Amino acid sequence: MNLFLLKQEVASLEWSVDDPRAIHLKKVLRTETGDRVDFGVVDGPRGKGLVKWTGSGTVQISFEWNGPHPNDLVPISLLVGLSRPQTCRKVIEQASALGVSELIFFRAEKSQPSYEKSSLWDEEWQRLLIKGAEQAFSCHLPRCEKVNCLETAIQSSLFSTTRLALDVYEASQSLSEVTIPNNENTLLAVGPERGWSQSEREFLRDQKFTLSHMGQRVLRVETAVVASVGYLSANYWPGRGWAGE
Repeated sequence: MNLFLLKQEVASLEWSVDDPRAIHLKKVLRTETGDRVDFGVVDGPRGKGLVKWTGSGTVQISFEWNGPHPNDLVPISLLVGLSRPQTCRKVIEQASALGVSELIFFRAEKSQPSYEKSSLWDEEWQRLLIKGAEQAFSCHLPRCEKVNCLETAIQSSLFSTTRLALDVYEASQSLSEVTIPNNENTLLAVGPERGWSQSEREFLRDQKFTLSHMGQRVLRVETAVVASVGYLSANYWPGRGWAGE
């Protein structure tokens, strides 16, 4: 991780040396008393934490906070068909690191019903969002939810303008051909591990989605997410909008 992300702003805190975060401070960052480490607050400021290792089995950290960290999320809403829990874990962490504004999982026609019952959807998904933001040195997390179908996912999204769906089989254009107007946001749909059903393809077309591809190879869900969001994000800068517009 590149910073520790806290849920609220505090003046100081204390962790047991057995806490995974304290172990990271000691064994990965190799901090000593007097060192300063990067911290942030969810949707809040970044700052420095002054480390003090005690002789009583704890580490104490006192903070100096800067001003609010500007929102650096990209105006992309990512819709992903429910896949195996291990795949969804990768998607959550990487999508958070890439800075999508929304992440909505939906039960696709080819999703296994058991995927919805995974313990991932209890509290683990929240920790993965934080882990991704920590990697990205950001304080901002995507809005994330799980819904029961593609139609509900589209309706739940706060975004609605440029609509793209990845599909290697019936795509009408390459993702590299997409130009997003500066005043628009992007709704990007990625199917589950077994792909879209034909009825879902027709529904996407009816909902004004353009089927797009990233070449001829069939990719894993997590690979398709990273490649497509990474490509689109490379053309967006906060405050300036989409490149070329």
